[in-house]
Amino acid sequence: MADWEQLRELAHEVVPPEYGSLERMARRRQRRAGIVVGTLAALALLGGGLGVASIDDPEDTIRPAGDPTPSQTDGTSALPLPGAAGDPVILAAGRYRIPLDNSLSFEVDLPDDTSAHDRGLFLATKEFVLKTELAGPRYGVPRDPCADQVIEAVGPTVDDLVQAMVRLPGYRLTPPEQVQLGGVDATYLEVSLPRGYDASECTDGTLQLPGNPTTAVGGPPPYVGRWWVLVVDGKRVVVQQNCWGCSRAAFDRAPRSPQTITFTTTP
Repeated sequence: MADWEQLRELAHEVVPPEYGSLERMARRRQRRAGIVVGTLAALALLGGGLGVASIDDPEDTIRPAGDPTPSQTDGTSALPLPGAAGDPVILAAGRYRIPLDNSLSFEVDLPDDTSAHDRGLFLATKEFVLKTELAGPRYGVPRDPCADQVIEAVGPTVDDLVQAMVRLPGYRLTPPEQVQLGGVDATYLEVSLPRGYDASECTDGTLQLPGNPTTAVGGPPPYVGRWWVLVVDGKRVVVQQNCWGCSRAAFDRAPRSPQTITFTTTP
């Protein structure tokens, strides 16, 4: 697994120089995040010696993720702190508790050799990146995933975000589905970007995904993702499992870590 901070440094080298506009600063932060995650996925695929197959016909969709499955591990461990240099933490298989803020955490089963970045915001396996975060008032969607990638807030509710996602150009989304995640009502969507999508005119050849302005990510086609949007203890949360370069068949073999998530609150 490539070092996360090295990827951040690589991203800084390819962005343009400083501009005075705050809007352009926001755009650059989003570019860097998108390049980092896209590079992470690409390096993981190459490092694993895997071929990149094309996504199925645009009329096809990803198989349903299914109902959440109970944890098969005993005990829960706190996520280890990163090293002094902020290096990613390589985890043994097990169940881990990861704070979202001072009062809300989530627990998740992770396979062996998962790398935890940014204190668990990104949990990466060989091809897949699990991202779980609070989606507060600044969380939103890009003005245009290809040409204008600045994130704009969409409103505070689950429906506000889901409807904004459905209207995004470029991406294919399945109809929103009401499910449960960790015993909490959630809206579930499958999001994809076919290999044949022409991203040559897009910023850095990537398409932006919804997110917080400082942590939003994106990457080049093809892309496949599973998204859950829910409210826990009055706070909107987004869980996403992403893969850049995956075929449908490869994504069907993704770790079922999202389905093992539960949430815990502290006074």
